[in-house]
Amino acid sequence: MFISSCGNLPSAQTARKDEVKPGKDALPPLSDAEKRVLERMGGTVLPDQDLKIGDITIHRKERELSFPGKVNLTSGDLEVLIAMPHGRVHESLLSSKIDPMKLQLALLLLGAENGARIGGGKTRQGTLLNIDVQPEGGKRVPVEEWLLNKKTEKGMERVGWVFVGSSFSANMYCMAKEEGNIVNVWSFGNTILDNPSSTGNDDDFIVVNPDAVAPYQKTVTVFFSFMNPPKQGL
Repeated sequence: MFISSCGNLPSAQTARKDEVKPGKDALPPLSDAEKRVLERMGGTVLPDQDLKIGDITIHRKERELSFPGKVNLTSGDLEVLIAMPHGRVHESLLSSKIDPMKLQLALLLLGAENGARIGGGKTRQGTLLNIDVQPEGGKRVPVEEWLLNKKTEKGMERVGWVFVGSSFSANMYCMAKEEGNIVNVWSFGNTILDNPSSTGNDDDFIVVNPDAVAPYQKTVTVFFSFMNPPKQGL
């Protein structure tokens, strides 16, 4: 669940009565209320009207976000897709120094909704997101191209990664940050994004594709984008 103080983030669809209508392809400026929320998060508005929160960039026109990372493993079993340096890096494809709390805030600003890993009945699943990676000087590809299902000996199916969001301690500390998880492959522990497929039920399914992954410690840009973009968001 997400902290209550962020439950009333202003919608990008909120009317801005005093603003001049932008051109056809121009992004509307943020409202004063949205700017205040962004400032409280330590974020800034870039000249192109994209947003920056720590090392995370919200690309408003593309309805996606990006952040830097590094290739952490080039072979072996995976429990984590993206870990912080103090997390389970011995079993993580990528590492990144971003703040999971700020990532959660950025996803909410984009219009994503955190929910259950698997939905059904009255249980709402969190928003499904695509994850792409782009090595420095290389092309952007689905992260699944760097993964293999060792049970089927085929590439990991692109079914999306679900926004579950971190839980918080009694003093409102982000537990995903405490545990060092950003995106999990094996659904274990606190994280921001989780694996909704059956391969997330066990830690013995997904391995690195050594023939496709970028070199060890290669700098990459990680992109999160919607599988089905919501109507609301900045």
